[in-house]
Amino acid sequence: MTIGEALKKLRQSLGLTQAQMIKGSKISITHYSKMEKGQNRIFVDDLMLILQLHKISPSSFFKKYFSTKDDIIFSKISQELNRSFYNNDIKKAKNLKKQISSTKYVSTELKDRADLIIAILSSKDDNTIAITQAMHDFFKYKNWMADDNAITLLSNSIRKDNLKDVTPLVMMLIRKYKKLSDQNLTKQRRLATVGINYLYVLRKYFANSDNIAFKILSWLETLETDPELCLYKELILYFHFIYTDKDQAMLIKRLLKLSGYIKISDNLPE
Repeated sequence: MTIGEALKKLRQSLGLTQAQMIKGSKISITHYSKMEKGQNRIFVDDLMLILQLHKISPSSFFKKYFSTKDDIIFSKISQELNRSFYNNDIKKAKNLKKQISSTKYVSTELKDRADLIIAILSSKDDNTIAITQAMHDFFKYKNWMADDNAITLLSNSIRKDNLKDVTPLVMMLIRKYKKLSDQNLTKQRRLATVGINYLYVLRKYFANSDNIAFKILSWLETLETDPELCLYKELILYFHFIYTDKDQAMLIKRLLKLSGYIKISDNLPE
C-alpha cells in the first residue's frame, strides 16, 4: 500500500471528505486528491500536518496501514478464532486464547473476542465477566467511532442484558456513517456486523421491537452491492423479511444452509 492509499483509507475511516481532511492546512483539494492517487509527491511536512490535524500519531498511522510480521500473525490468529466460532470448536478457541495470552503486543480487542467466543461456545451466552471486561475495555477508546478495534469490540459485545445500554452507541454509529457504501469494504463489513448482531439479539429476545429494527435495517440497506458483501446482504434481507414476509425469510434461511452456512442458518432467530 502506498502512503496516498493509506491516507485515503484513513480519511474514509474518519468519514471525511477530501476538503475536510485538509481543513486547517494550506494544501489545496486538487493537490491532496493527487496525493491520494499517487500522482503528486507527498512531503513529510504535509503528511505530519494532516495527521496532527486529526490527532493521529505517525506511529499509529504506519502501524495501522503498513503491516509488520506481527500484524500478519495477529491477522491469522483473528481468522482462526472466527473460524473456531463458526465451526463450534471450543477446544480450538481455548488453544488460540492461550496463544493470544502468550503473544506480546496483541490487541485488547482480540483478547476480549477470544473470551467472548469461549463464553458463547460454552453455552454462556450472557457471560457477565466476559461482557463486563469487554465493555470496560471498549470505553477506554477515546475516539471509538473512528477506531476499528473499538467497533469490532462493540459488535461482539451486544447481548440481551446490555442491549438497552448499547442502543445509543449503535445510533451514534448510524448518525456518523449515514451511508455505508461511502466507506471502504473493510469498514462496511465491520459496521454491518454491528447492525446485524444488534438485530440478532433484538429479534431473539425482543421480537416486537419493530421501530428500532427498521431503523437499523434502513441503515444496513445502504451497504454497497459487492460480491465480498454477499453474505451480509443476505442476512440483512433475512431480517427485513422476518418482519415483513416470513415465507421469504425461511427461503433465505434454507439458501444459507445449502450454501454451507449451516451454523449461521440454524442460529437465526425467527
